[in-house]
Amino acid sequence: MAKKINMGKITESRVEEGLAIRDRLVIELLVHVLDEQLVVERHILQERLNNLVDLSSYDEELKDTVRALIMKL
Repeated sequence: MAKKINMGKITESRVEEGLAIRDRLVIELLVHVLDEQLVVERHILQERLNNLVDLSSYDEELKDTVRALIMKL
């Protein structure tokens, strides 16, 4: 069962940092998907990226910014 995705809030001062993290996470996930020859739909991609953000050690403000940027994908 899918968990509720936190929509996050963009903090203007953290956008560049958040975009860099989001891009790195997307690349990591795509490499894994291609390696496993899986098909991923947008909502699943967003959920998996949010899971990676939840597991990260970033501060909460940055996590919120990255989540909001992920939802804009």
